Amino acid sequence: MAANRSTSGTAISQNAEIFCPETSVSEDESLVPPSGSQSDSEFVLADIIARTIVPELLVRNKDLFSTSSDAFGHPTQADIERLSSLILGPENSDALEYINALREKGLTLDHLYLELLEPTARHLGELWIVDKIDFFAVTIGVGRMQRIVHHFADLDKLAPYDEKRRALMLVPPGEDHTFGSQLVQRFLRAADWSVVALDGRETNKAADLVVHEWMTVVGISISSDVDIESMRHLIQSIRSKSLNPHIGIIIGGPMIARSPELVSELGADGEAQNAPAAVLLAETMLARGLEAMRLTRI
Repeated sequence: MAANRSTSGTAISQNAEIFCPETSVSEDESLVPPSGSQSDSEFVLADIIARTIVPELLVRNKDLFSTSSDAFGHPTQADIERLSSLILGPENSDALEYINALREKGLTLDHLYLELLEPTARHLGELWIVDKIDFFAVTIGVGRMQRIVHHFADLDKLAPYDEKRRALMLVPPGEDHTFGSQLVQRFLRAADWSVVALDGRETNKAADLVVHEWMTVVGISISSDVDIESMRHLIQSIRSKSLNPHIGIIIGGPMIARSPELVSELGADGEAQNAPAAVLLAETMLARGLEAMRLTRI
């Protein structure tokens, strides 16, 4: 037994030296007291380990003892830029592997969609605006992120998928500036969405249209001041009459960029700061809507 204790003590001492090289013991706390029994020596050794080595190990390796959500938290700007680089790279599998690594650290699906994929799409749109990538590259990138959403949302098991990828694009009543809406339409169509567009003179027809035609999302581009109460009423009317009980409302445009609180004030489901981000947000709403429909049938 004495030999076993000696071996154990040596192992602890060696491990302490590996993990905590700076940890030192003062002369009056030497591991082997000048006098006393074997049990006294072991007691002193255990006391020194408890008071010096263990606290040091806990400080240095605190991530090992935290929960996954505490250890990871939320995606960072570095994660977004790294994923953007991988999305634009030669192999889409690299991006998927990177996301899987983040998922293992505690990244939830909600954070994946709204705090990583959608901001990554927005980042690609910003790169396109400043001519760092071309339209082809950004549409390829958005298409790859769509497939990532499909992968994690398990959409292959939810049918019919393609028939549900339909979007209605609006501008506020009387609004003449439709460039932002047209840009979103272009990216949606490039991502294989079917798009119906109404101009400012036809916006009030939207609620009647969704009664008869399935729409997954409604996108509203707002470039100037709007009548908040009228827009809120329009959105409520679209929701109440929609053939799709889980229809998503996306708003964007210069007005929303200046006043993001309008997202909640108008009763929308989300904000898209540019066209690629709108596509990913629409894809996310499609995934959530189909999942909600599946659950209601169970």
